[in-house]
Amino acid sequence: MKIKDNLKLQGKRIAKLVLIWILIGLLFSILYYLLPGELISAKSGEKITNLLDSIYFSFITILTIGYGDIYPTGFIRILTIIEGIVGWMLFGIIVYKIVSVKEDKILNEIHNLSNEQYLSRTRNYLFISNTNLVRFIKNCQSKKISINSRVYELEIISTTLSSNIDDAKRFLCRTKEIEKETNNEEITLLIKSINLGTSNFLESLNFLSKKSLQEKSPLKENIYKIIESEKKIIKYYNLEDKEIKDLREFINKLEKYKGKNGK
Repeated sequence: MKIKDNLKLQGKRIAKLVLIWILIGLLFSILYYLLPGELISAKSGEKITNLLDSIYFSFITILTIGYGDIYPTGFIRILTIIEGIVGWMLFGIIVYKIVSVKEDKILNEIHNLSNEQYLSRTRNYLFISNTNLVRFIKNCQSKKISINSRVYELEIISTTLSSNIDDAKRFLCRTKEIEKETNNEEITLLIKSINLGTSNFLESLNFLSKKSLQEKSPLKENIYKIIESEKKIIKYYNLEDKEIKDLREFINKLEKYKGKNGK
């Protein structure tokens, strides 16, 4: 259930409790008016026969204020005790519900802030990985990195990229599971960052020899992890979105590398 829907539900419950509280007050006022017993005016000493005065006395009682301007005698005294207890219990429940709604709002704000920070951090880390991949590609093009060193350096970069994509996967899948209302633009930007990283990673793999992708190598393990994380993202989001379609194409290309001489 969405947090906002839960807050609305709590608000409706509070409204129902208040309505019940009012109805109980009206019910007891009718009982005071109809049942045997007497309500006496403390000022004049006369009996109260007016329904409006009975209503006034009932709500003074259920609020546990007790001004003393009207007091009960006879059987009505038992009713006032019962009404006072019921009113005290209902008032406590209403206060508890109001405090609970306030706590939910505070937790909602904390949750949103936490999500924003997590999202921002994940996108920043993906940006760093993308920057490292672009630098790796340029160095390979300019032959600043030897063929033997390329595998080792790309293993390090891909390990970080794999971890970053896994963090993004956890955020995206959790958001979908709890039906959290997250800014769609932010989600789109995050998936675009994943696509950019995967695209640069695919381009980086072109600078390696076929023999460098050996079975159980760290690089190949990272390829496998990236594919698995991205498959889970696709599973949770609309396949008609352009970003998701692009991601699927990148996965298909990575699958070819995963299948070489290994898994």
